[in-house]
Amino acid sequence: MKKAIGIISIFCSCFLIGNTQSILIQKKIDSIVASKSIEGIIIGTLNKGEKTYYTAGLANAEKKIKFEANTQLEIGSITKTITAFMLESVLKEKGLSDTAFIVNFLPDSVQSNKALSTIRFIHLLNHTAGFPRLPSNLGEPLNPLQPYESYTPKKLYSYLIIAKPNAIGKVDYSNLGVGLAGHLATIIAGESYDQLLKKYVITQFKLTNTAMVVNNKLPFSTGNFNMQPAEYWNMEVLEGAGAVKSTAADMLQYIDYILKHQESTNIKDLITKTAAINPQLNIAKCWHIFTLPNSTPIIWHNGGTYGFSTFIAFNQTNNQAVFVAINHFNKNAISDRLGIEILTKILPNNE
Repeated sequence: MKKAIGIISIFCSCFLIGNTQSILIQKKIDSIVASKSIEGIIIGTLNKGEKTYYTAGLANAEKKIKFEANTQLEIGSITKTITAFMLESVLKEKGLSDTAFIVNFLPDSVQSNKALSTIRFIHLLNHTAGFPRLPSNLGEPLNPLQPYESYTPKKLYSYLIIAKPNAIGKVDYSNLGVGLAGHLATIIAGESYDQLLKKYVITQFKLTNTAMVVNNKLPFSTGNFNMQPAEYWNMEVLEGAGAVKSTAADMLQYIDYILKHQESTNIKDLITKTAAINPQLNIAKCWHIFTLPNSTPIIWHNGGTYGFSTFIAFNQTNNQAVFVAINHFNKNAISDRLGIEILTKILPNNE
C-alpha cells in the first residue's frame, strides 16, 4: 500500500499560490520539464464544468510532437477505478451482490482451495482480500518491457489453487486482486474486458479515445523507461489492474460524469468509504479518499507503467478535478504532488 500511504505527506505539504491559475500551472510544468529531465507533461483541470489543458515538453520526442488533449497514453492503475465500475455493473445486471463469494465463479480446481472461501468481490475492490501486490508465479518476462503479457488465465488459476491470502480486512494494495476482479467480470458477463469497457464505460461516460489498444491513426505519446522508449503494456489476464489507454480529455470527461451523477446509486456506491487505512485515508471501491481536518475529501487514484506516471483526483464539494500525466516511468512523486497542489491550492483560489 506504499502508493496510498506515501501520499499523505504530500497532502500535508504547504504550497505557495501564484496570481492566476493558468500562469502558475504553466510556469510549474515548464520548470519541471526543464529541471527534472522529463520529456513531457499534460494536465487537465475541471472547474465547475470548465475544462482547461496545459502542456510542457513533448509527447513524442522522435517526431517532435507536443501533447494535446486527445493524445493517447497509458493511464496505468487509474484503470482500477474503471474495473470497479465495470464489475459492479456486471454484478448488478446479473442480480448479484459484491458481498458474494468469488470462488463460486472460478474453476472447480480453484474452488478446492479453502483459503479462498471467504473472499468476497468487495474485498478485491478495496484491497482487503489478503492477496499480495503480485502473484508469486508471475515469473521473469520474456520481454523485459512487458512484465505481464505472458501471465495467462492458466497461470492465474495455478496460483489461486495454492494461494494462502493473509487475513481478510487489512488494506494491502494488490494489482493481483483488482486484476482478478476484472477477470471475474469477464467470466460472469461472458464477454471480454474490452467488450465490457465499451459497454459500461466508453458508451455510458461518453468517452471518445479510451481503449485497450491505441489507435495508431490518432496522436499518441511515447513513454520512457530508463532512457529508452517504453512499450505500451499488454497485461493479459491482469488487464483490469492497469491496461486501459486514454487521453486527458477523456479522463476529464470521466470525472465530469462522476461529478454530475454523484448522487446516483451506481456512482455514490463506487466512491463511498468501504475500509479505513488510517484516520485520514480511506478506500471506497478502488478509489482512495483523503480527508484532512476542516477540509473536504479528495477522491483520487494514481497510476504507473514503464512509460507513464499518472494521477487523477476530484473534489465532490467544489466540483473540481485534475488529471496529470508524465511520459516517464516512476515519476509519481512529481505527478501526484503536482495534481494535489492544483486541486487543493490552485483551483480553490482561482475560482
